[in-house]
Amino acid sequence: MRISQIIAGEKGLSRTDVIAAVCLALDLTKEQLFRHMDREIAGDDLGAVQKVIAERAAGRPLAYMTGTREFFSETFSVNEAVLIPRPETEVLVEEALALIGDRRDLRVLDMGTGSGAIGIIIAKHTGNRVVCVDISGAALAVAHGNARSIGVEERTRFVCSDLFAAFSDGTRFDMILSNPPYVADDEWDSLMADVRDFEPARALRGGEGGLEVYRRIAAELPRRLAPGGSVLLEIGSVAQAGSVGAMLGEAGLRVSVIKDYSGRERVLAGHG
Repeated sequence: MRISQIIAGEKGLSRTDVIAAVCLALDLTKEQLFRHMDREIAGDDLGAVQKVIAERAAGRPLAYMTGTREFFSETFSVNEAVLIPRPETEVLVEEALALIGDRRDLRVLDMGTGSGAIGIIIAKHTGNRVVCVDISGAALAVAHGNARSIGVEERTRFVCSDLFAAFSDGTRFDMILSNPPYVADDEWDSLMADVRDFEPARALRGGEGGLEVYRRIAAELPRRLAPGGSVLLEIGSVAQAGSVGAMLGEAGLRVSVIKDYSGRERVLAGHG
C-alpha cells in the first residue's frame, strides 16, 4: 500500500493527524513524506503505521506519542506526567515578558510548572532566575530535563511542594506565574476525551467552579508577593475572570484582564 493510499483511505482521523501518525511510525519529516507519497509500505512498516493510527484514533494525544511539544519556539519533552503546553498559555508568557522588561534581578515563581514551559521560557528570555514548583515529582523530572535541554538549568530551581508549603514564611517573589487546574467538577465529564482520558487529572481538575487552587494561591499572596510585585494567572472561562479578579482584589492588588488572540479573557493580572 502506498503512503498516499494510507492517508486518503483513513476516514477516522483528520488528514493532519494521519500525516503526523505516518511520519511518527516511519520516522519521516513531513517534507520527506511528501516527497515519497508513492512509496510502498508493507510488513513491519505497515504494521507500525496501523498501530500509531489506532492509538491516535483511540484518543491518545500526538504530543504524548511523539514525546514533544512546541511552545514559544522551543521544543519541550512531554509525557503523561505533565499537561501538554497549549498555545493559549503563550499569552501569559508574553505578558510576563512585557512586565519584566530588562530587569534581571527579579525573584520569579512558576507555580504548578508541569513541563516547565512557563518558567523555562521566562528564564531563557530574561536571564532571571526562576523557581519552578510542582506537587508531582514525576512532572518536576520532566521540567528539569527540559531546562537542561533548553540551556537554562543554571537559572532554574525545581521544588516539589503543594503550592507554597515548602517555603518559609519570609519567602516572597516579585512575580508569581501560574496556569493552575481550572476545570470545574461539573465540566469534567464533558471534557474532550483526549484530554480527560490521557492528561493528568491533578493538573486539570479545579474543584467546584474550577476555583479551588485560585483561592489557595490568592490567600497566600499578601505574604508571598513582594511589594510592587505582580501575579499572572491563566483562567479557563469568562465566569472565572470575575471570581478570580475578586480574589486578587481582596488580596489588595490592582486587577487587569488580558485577552488572547481570539478576544477571550485568558489571564488575570494582579499588581501590588
